[in-house]
Amino acid sequence: MVTLEQVKFQCRIDHDDEDALLLGYVAAARDHIQMYLDRTIYEVAVPDTDPDGVIDNASIDQATLMLVAHWYAHRESVSDSSMVEVPMGAYHVLQPHRRMGI
Repeated sequence: MVTLEQVKFQCRIDHDDEDALLLGYVAAARDHIQMYLDRTIYEVAVPDTDPDGVIDNASIDQATLMLVAHWYAHRESVSDSSMVEVPMGAYHVLQPHRRMGI
């Protein structure tokens, strides 16, 4: 799981003023990723009762960091200067873990 220290390093933040905001971004990113994957992310082991669960891994952590950094840099849905979407790179690293229904 992504730590606050990792997020601050990714975003190049050296103060504690926005820790609560960053932790909120991490929680939202994790929710977003689970919905995108259509899978529950587990920290250590997937329970036998969840055949579609996935263990947290480097790809999921990288996507989390990418989403958080993007949301930190672009705090509004749309800005006057540009319309910026979530980086495609986050979706590219998640794609192999995505459960695709038929």
